[in-house]
Amino acid sequence: MSGTQIFSLITGMLSGLALFMFGMNVMSDTLTQMAGGQLSRVIDKLTEKRISGWAFGTTLAIFVQSSVTTVMTVGLVNSGIMKVAQAVNVMIGASLGTTATAWLLSLNSLGGPFWLQLFKPSSFTPFLAIGGVVSLMFANTEKKRALGMIVVGFSVMMIGMDTMSSAVEPMQNVPAFNQLMFRFTNPFLGVIVGIICTLIIQSSAATIGILQALAMSVGVTFGMAIPIVCGAQIGTCLTAILASLGSNNKGKRAALVNLLYNVIRNTLFLTVFFTINRAVLFPFLQSNAGAVGIAAFHTSINLLGSAVFLPLGNLLVKLAHIILPFNKEEKKEEAETLTILNPIFLSNPAFALDQVKTASGMLADVLEDYYEAFLNTIPLNTTEEIGRAEELGEKAQRYADQIKKYCISISERHMQDKEARTLVFLNNTLNDFTDMIGKITDMRKSIRTFREKNGILSNGAEQDLKVFGSAVQEILENTVNEYSVRNTRLASTIQVYREIITDLHGTCSKRNVRRLHSGELSPDSSSVIAELFAGYELIVDRCDSIASHILFDCEEKNHPLTEEQYEMIRDLFKDKYSELE
Repeated sequence: MSGTQIFSLITGMLSGLALFMFGMNVMSDTLTQMAGGQLSRVIDKLTEKRISGWAFGTTLAIFVQSSVTTVMTVGLVNSGIMKVAQAVNVMIGASLGTTATAWLLSLNSLGGPFWLQLFKPSSFTPFLAIGGVVSLMFANTEKKRALGMIVVGFSVMMIGMDTMSSAVEPMQNVPAFNQLMFRFTNPFLGVIVGIICTLIIQSSAATIGILQALAMSVGVTFGMAIPIVCGAQIGTCLTAILASLGSNNKGKRAALVNLLYNVIRNTLFLTVFFTINRAVLFPFLQSNAGAVGIAAFHTSINLLGSAVFLPLGNLLVKLAHIILPFNKEEKKEEAETLTILNPIFLSNPAFALDQVKTASGMLADVLEDYYEAFLNTIPLNTTEEIGRAEELGEKAQRYADQIKKYCISISERHMQDKEARTLVFLNNTLNDFTDMIGKITDMRKSIRTFREKNGILSNGAEQDLKVFGSAVQEILENTVNEYSVRNTRLASTIQVYREIITDLHGTCSKRNVRRLHSGELSPDSSSVIAELFAGYELIVDRCDSIASHILFDCEEKNHPLTEEQYEMIRDLFKDKYSELE
């Protein structure tokens, strides 16, 4: 081959590969973002059973590649949303689902009459590309823009495939190139080439696409194609392994299961297949595979793998547990960190925001427990809840810090308008939760200092703190509940409670001053009580703020409570805590 031929081959292949990879990633990323916000709500049900989990993995990988599906699965296992036993079924399905790309690319090899060639992607891709670009230029909604991105991505991917085929086509009559290709008939060398190529470009679909381009241009025998396809399937496991490096052991086991499945499946097949070939010599190994033949083999080996390994999925899980055994540190890690906030999900802001919603709900539950434990530390004759209150306070603050950092990471990603609005809502409510945690901690420290100084509270003062604190506790419980269900009617009741709490605070403050002047309380005792009363009202302020965020987020323009309902709720709540009047 001359220098010009080599240069033309290299530039043509690289240009086609760049277009192919870009188009595939654009299409895959857009589809993932569109589906991502819904996945966390249905993932557990869809993967609960073996067949449904396998079907889910197959379907998802058809649209977003097996590597994306596998990486997402590793993240779900790491987060505790999915178990490793569920993940193995999804991963087996994902391997089958990715074969759809090879069938799509094989359409470029269609020949025959003019009407049949119209089904070739190279025939209709230019029209799709124009349609996608027009959609992007004039799209007035995020959905239309996303659809345009998918169409453009598909078109660019097909153009890249055609570019690779055209670049290699002149090489079919070059003896030196044919001799180079003939070397890949060695199965071991073919597997290595498939692995290395996939490791470099991080996509088994792209490796097989290159192989199909060669098959359509210069010809590739089944003897060459089979080992390379098997090697590509092993090489694609690296993506999941790299993604699992920042995960906990559960995530690492999920990536390990994927590696075991692909290594064992392809190694067993190649060993058995070529052992038999030595005895009987399969004649078709010397024939041209073609793009369709490569797609057919790719699908066949994955169908065979599904049939054999789907019933044996638990064995792969057990093997992964043997290689990476369970340890006590895992329980500690789960208790100290919000594992659902996995960096893997950041590539899909919609899905990541769903995880933040779940994590914020977990924070709200811990906050509610923290406040209850704090109330139990106020009576000076008990010390049972002091340690628990400190532990819950540290846990709540740790959760808040993790969520805040994760939200910052999400904000650095490209988001749609709806996702940006959701992030603002989550940040606003997170700030309110953080303020409440800080205020409860301050009150807890004041009580501890008061204890250390042997402070004394009168029975009346303790009773006021108890009743006022219980009223605030009820409001906090309702706020946590409304945050979980986004109930606008319940959110409006918090605003009713806010009015009553202001009155209660005034009543309690007057009684505190009277006790101070009568000598029933010392100045230090009165000061601590006043601080607690102010802390109670701040907590209610933050609850009221969260209710306002919920009403705004749900686009409630009008007050969802009637005047009669407002008066009834106010009277009921006021009568319930009338002991302070």
